[in-house]
Amino acid sequence: MKRRIGYRFFTLFLLSGCFTLQAQRQEQPAQQQQTSGPEHIRIVPKQMTQDGVSLKIDMVFDMSNVRIGSAESHTFTPILVAGKKELELPKVIIKGGRRYKADRRADRLAGRPPVEFAKDQKKITSSVYTIEKYSRRGTVPYKISIPYRDWMAGAKMNLREEITGCCGVEEGLTVYKNVYREVRKIDIDPRFSYIEPQPEARKRRSEIGRAYLEFPRGKSTIDPNFSNNRRELNKINEMISIIATDPDVVVTKVEMRGYASPESSEAFNNGLSFKRAQAMRNYFIRMSTISQDLFQVGRGGEDWEGLASLLVDYPVAYKGEILRIINTVYNLDAREQRIRAIANGQPYRQIFRDLYPKLRRVDCEIEFTVRNFTLDESKERIRKKPKQLSQREMYDVARTYRKGSREFNETLLTARSQFPEDDIANLNGAAAALSEGDTELAEEYLYKVQNTNTPEYANCLGVFYTLTGNFDEAEKLLRRAEEAGMSEAAHNLKELDRVRPRAKRETPRRRTLDPDEE
Repeated sequence: MKRRIGYRFFTLFLLSGCFTLQAQRQEQPAQQQQTSGPEHIRIVPKQMTQDGVSLKIDMVFDMSNVRIGSAESHTFTPILVAGKKELELPKVIIKGGRRYKADRRADRLAGRPPVEFAKDQKKITSSVYTIEKYSRRGTVPYKISIPYRDWMAGAKMNLREEITGCCGVEEGLTVYKNVYREVRKIDIDPRFSYIEPQPEARKRRSEIGRAYLEFPRGKSTIDPNFSNNRRELNKINEMISIIATDPDVVVTKVEMRGYASPESSEAFNNGLSFKRAQAMRNYFIRMSTISQDLFQVGRGGEDWEGLASLLVDYPVAYKGEILRIINTVYNLDAREQRIRAIANGQPYRQIFRDLYPKLRRVDCEIEFTVRNFTLDESKERIRKKPKQLSQREMYDVARTYRKGSREFNETLLTARSQFPEDDIANLNGAAAALSEGDTELAEEYLYKVQNTNTPEYANCLGVFYTLTGNFDEAEKLLRRAEEAGMSEAAHNLKELDRVRPRAKRETPRRRTLDPDEE
């Protein structure tokens, strides 16, 4: 069997907010001319935007006209190039049916874990973006965000195609180019209307501490002098003591919840986790000034969620298969038996040795209420103990600063970090992020907002679309907010009109928040 490697190059130049593909063949000797053109591999451009801190790349690999033999593998590597500087982006690998199966089989026989990837990754975390089994109907969405560097302004993108297989192939080079344009940041002066949160009737809070105690296998007795148990117990004791002695709070419950690693039966481990929680409760009742009536016990059982989390960054063969079993086999005893059976038990023995001890833990959750604070007290606590403040108290602190100032924005972003599921916190946080020019963070917060019918949301989303080049949608939303009487939206419409003529000459690509647009 012969191995062949061929290379084809395509070039995409950065535009103002977009990129397109235009054919322009480079002169080559006739015998080396590639006959394939854009019809071979079609790149559907959606966005290539620089927002000040990030370069966002959003495109689709259209594989409709790619013909890949059953034993072939095609590797597509986007490469940003500007002068002597280059940056390889994660690869997309498309494999024919036999090649796909053969490589999977070879990985299993060699004990190598399958390549892990995430199609919706926002940062470059791996050299491989995705691996697809070949389908003539297939398209591969490609969307990443990378840290922006000054050299990327005016950069071009090469797309390298590497072909491997068992037959000979002619090698050649084809470059597709478009008109060069610089990437520019859309610069506007946005204005926002912020929503005032309601006060909390009673500020309920909680803290969770985890004690990773060393228990002999199948035992529940706590030995403070064994291994690092003393340090783990001190960690929980410190958390309880700080809260119990704080004059601004009243403790309402302390719950100990035990967990076990998955060896032995589910029934046995449920009982064992409960006994470990009871041992923890009895230990701290003797040490704490909190009334023993407030201490409760819960059983967490086998900590499969903790195991799956530990596996993400842990090097073990057949990791993908182990995670698949965890996610699809619901009988816990059968789940462990399936994992034990992989590769004669070698991966199981490894995770049993390295990961299982980390699952034998007891969580301590302490619930408490917090008194209300004056404005001066809130300004002091927002730096040291923001969790004790209500969102309204944080908003009152923000109002002591000029709207749009760094202190104002930081206060609203702190509020959002403490109330990540709250509509008002997300909307005010998105406005603060946009004021700082961070469209990526603002997009994350806007996705979280459930009530999208307010003029404040329309205005905020309109500014986001303006900054990311979707001017038609921006105008619709800003006009909707203006019709609702929002003066800030009228100002933002003027800003939109100011930047749109210049941007239109640079032909930006539209962007929406629709996650299904691909």
